[in-house]
Amino acid sequence: MAQVTPISRHLQLQFQVGTTASGAPKLLNRNYANVLPSAADDDVLAVGQALAGLFADSLYQVTRVDQNGLSSTAATTTP
Repeated sequence: MAQVTPISRHLQLQFQVGTTASGAPKLLNRNYANVLPSAADDDVLAVGQALAGLFADSLYQVTRVDQNGLSSTAATTTP
């Protein structure tokens, strides 16, 4: 079974800055590094919304991006 090790987390704010020719939203990403892995989702969202208030563009989405390392663990059996 794989073992997961948290490496880093960052906050990504996506702003809608227009629309494409096909009508899809055109997005601009702003990334903020060094978010504590132990930070609660509600707290990350609140910070993202507060930061978004400092921008003129319309907030499209707040995203939490996690980076995890994967390693294999040796299976142990008992006789």
